[in-house]
Amino acid sequence: MPKYRLIALDLDGTLLNSGMKVSEANQEALRQAVETGAKVVLATSRWFGLAKRTADRLNLATPIICSNGAEARYPDGREVFHLPLDAEAAREIVTWGDDHGWEMFTTVGTSTYMNHRPGIIPEKLPGGLKVADRQSDHLGDADPTCVQIWHEASVREVAERFAPKYGGRVRFSFNEPIGQPHYVVITHPDSEKAKGLATVCEALGVPAEEVIAMGDSESDLAMLRWAGLGIAMRNSPDIVRKEALTIAPSNDEDGVAWAVERFLL
Repeated sequence: MPKYRLIALDLDGTLLNSGMKVSEANQEALRQAVETGAKVVLATSRWFGLAKRTADRLNLATPIICSNGAEARYPDGREVFHLPLDAEAAREIVTWGDDHGWEMFTTVGTSTYMNHRPGIIPEKLPGGLKVADRQSDHLGDADPTCVQIWHEASVREVAERFAPKYGGRVRFSFNEPIGQPHYVVITHPDSEKAKGLATVCEALGVPAEEVIAMGDSESDLAMLRWAGLGIAMRNSPDIVRKEALTIAPSNDEDGVAWAVERFLL
C-alpha cells in the first residue's frame, strides 16, 4: 500500500455532518494526521471566507480550494490561484435569478451575496457573507468568482436556458445530493476541484499517488479519480460511489475519521 501524505476533503456531506459541524472524532483524527506530518487540504464549493472558518477550527495552514476550484488561498489570505467567472455570463444569469426569485449565492471579490431570509441578522453572517436585494447590482465591484443556484426548478432552468448558451465559456457543475436540494455551481471553464488539487499538490510537493481525496457529490468525481485513493461517502449518490475505490461511512458516522485511521495513521 502506498504511503499517503495528503488528504483532500470536501466539506458539505463529507467532513461536515448533517448539523454542519466537524465531529469530535473527525477533528481528533485530523489532528493526529497533521501531527504525523500528513497534510490536510479542504476542497469545497463554499467561498473562501466560509471555508476558512473550518480551516481555522482545525488549525490548518495548507491552501484552501474553494468555490469549486475557482480559487485557492492560504488561510491568511495569500492567493494560490484565481479563475474569474465570465462577467457577461454572470450578469445575465444572476440578473435573471434576481428577477425570478432564485435562491443564489454570488461571490465577487471577498464578498458573497445571498438572498434576504426572515430572521437573518446581517451583522452576524459569517465569512464575508452579505445580504443583497439584487445580487446583480454588485457584479461591478470586482471580478466575479462563482455563482451557486439552488433548488430543482431553478437548476433545471439553468440547464435549459444558460448551459447551451455559455457551455464553452462557463463550467456548470450540476449536483443532486441525497436528502438535500439540487444545486449548480457556475464558474470559470477551467475551474474544477481536481485541477485545483493538482495545482496545490504541486506547490506542496506531493504527487497524485500519495493523495487521498474524499467527497460525496458530482463536483467531487474528477478529484476522486485524480487522487491515488478516491473515497466516496456512503451518503453519496450512486454515480459517485461507483467511481470511488473505497466507500467510507457516512458524514454522520465519522467517515473522515474512519479513512484517516485506516489509511493515514
